[in-house]
Amino acid sequence: MPRRGDGLLLRGPTWWLDFRHQGQRHQVRIGKNISRTVAGELATVERGKILRGEAGIGGRKPKDISFEKAREEFLTWAKADKRPGTAEFYGYCLQSLSRSFAGKTSARFTRS
Repeated sequence: MPRRGDGLLLRGPTWWLDFRHQGQRHQVRIGKNISRTVAGELATVERGKILRGEAGIGGRKPKDISFEKAREEFLTWAKADKRPGTAEFYGYCLQSLSRSFAGKTSARFTRS
């Protein structure tokens, strides 16, 4: 969903940048006793840093795992948390999926 507005908020004398990126909320203090125009320019720079990952906020991307490893983890969870019949059904479904996704990593079998 595209953002609305510029994400600038004035709280007392301080300007804040407040926006969401990849489901995570980012709040950054821009400056105190500055004009809205200057705050907007600084906010553009800060937003760019966050989007490029230079601000140190987002952390590292998780490593891609293979379909086989994901399948094992899912079946382990299903056997522990689901009824036996459900876990067995999931096993059959994963056998069908493994025909298409065997040898692929999570970047290839998940949606972006």
